[in-house]
Amino acid sequence: MPNRDPRLRLAGLAAVALMAVPTAALPVSPAFAGDATPTVGRNSDPQSIDNLDPATLMVMRQQEKLHPALQELWDAYYAEPAGSGFAGVAFEGEGLTLYWKGGLTMRMQASVARARKTGAVAVKAAAYSSAELQAEGQKIKDVIGKRSSDIQSIGYEPDGSGLHLKTIPSQQAARLEGSMRAREGRAPLAAAKQVLADAHVGVPVTIETAAEPIRLLSSRTDDRYPWNGGDRFESWRGSSHRMNCTTGFGVHSGGHSWVLTAGHCASTGDWVNQGTSGTSAYYSMGPVNSDDWRSDLLLIDAPGWHVIFDGGPVSSYTKPVHSWGYWAANEQVCQSGMKSGVVCGLKELRSADNMVDCDHPDSDGDCNYLHYGLILCTQVDGKLSGQEGDSGGPVFSLDGDGVRAKGITSAGGGSDFEFQDWADAIRVFGVYPNVSGSTA
Repeated sequence: MPNRDPRLRLAGLAAVALMAVPTAALPVSPAFAGDATPTVGRNSDPQSIDNLDPATLMVMRQQEKLHPALQELWDAYYAEPAGSGFAGVAFEGEGLTLYWKGGLTMRMQASVARARKTGAVAVKAAAYSSAELQAEGQKIKDVIGKRSSDIQSIGYEPDGSGLHLKTIPSQQAARLEGSMRAREGRAPLAAAKQVLADAHVGVPVTIETAAEPIRLLSSRTDDRYPWNGGDRFESWRGSSHRMNCTTGFGVHSGGHSWVLTAGHCASTGDWVNQGTSGTSAYYSMGPVNSDDWRSDLLLIDAPGWHVIFDGGPVSSYTKPVHSWGYWAANEQVCQSGMKSGVVCGLKELRSADNMVDCDHPDSDGDCNYLHYGLILCTQVDGKLSGQEGDSGGPVFSLDGDGVRAKGITSAGGGSDFEFQDWADAIRVFGVYPNVSGSTA
């Protein structure tokens, strides 16, 4: 595949960091054209998180209280991930559940004890560790890397019970088979069951057919430097328009600030503008500094702020980013896309590796490759989770009168939704979200 060496695409990051300027010197961003300061507190926009339905609000506030415990458990895992029995963490009942295979390490025992000072934390036995499931998933990836299949995503159950495969809808499979045979004379798509047999997978696997194909959701309108999350942006390669997407969170590392968004929206060498071309509210943001196709993340070399847009697609309301956190099964989050506005009730299910199919390629036209480590969600009421143009936007939970940064929108279809979480943003770029009350 062209331009798929992350070493090439990440090359600019270190160079920029050496020329870092203190983010504290950046001017305050107006929330929207005509707004002097970010708007916090209740507002009348029906899509604002101020107007969540009572049931969703109750769940999200309860989960909010347990976030220090969740962070404690994940920090302990990342301190010693190799060979540990860690399978996953889930919100269950009134507390958290840590799924673990075998006996807890001393570090994790201490972490559980500290986490229980925040709220209830149960420890349950897992049949397989996360590392074991990832190894089984790699067998599948080795097979589908050599031949096309109907597998859309490879999911890893957070309770350690096995793998969860999602296959593309039958109509999409028939269409892809027809186009491949007509264009390349290639064999039909391999069925998921055949792939499992060829891969000699040794753990339980659930297979589910997607109701709709997953689309890269790439397709508010008038912001200023430093940039808020939830803006509309366009990527360009010279005079060639690439994609329309949404800005994510402002992030920082080494005293320098960037805007984090979705990797499929642009590539190193592209330039990003905020707003809609041909209108008066259209501003140059900056070049793509670094992008990583595996994690579906990229950095725009433009200073990001610690504010995101709240409400509908043309809302001027905003919320401050107070904190950030890792994911857990059953947690409910929201996304704020430039096309959909705020959509809540997105329930986290499992981590997964998602196939980019040729019906919905990235900004380079590339397809038939995997995005790794995405978090799969479902909208709890079966509503539309996102639309094309929402890619790259902020995914968040509640934190007091503001939000907790959870990740970056990647893809969706119908009620299905996928985003990339902070574990990969930190691992790939070494960046952390800009939060209110800090100088970064």
